Amino acid sequence: MKRLPRILQIIWMIVGAVCFFEAYSSFTSTNKDMNTVYLFSGLSLFAFFRYFMLRRKDFMKRKKDGKFD
Repeated sequence: MKRLPRILQIIWMIVGAVCFFEAYSSFTSTNKDMNTVYLFSGLSLFAFFRYFMLRRKDFMKRKKDGKFD
């Protein structure tokens, strides 16, 4: 249970990377569906945002506990 926040950070980073790759591959394909590109782009931005927010939350918790003196 102690490692769950780090596992969630890794999951969000993987989701963001996969969605970014899917958005790029949909954008560069010959059969462009812009709705798919927008959907995966938005989802990748959301995933990266969640990743950085979880990292910040972890940093603030460690700072509050006094581990960065």
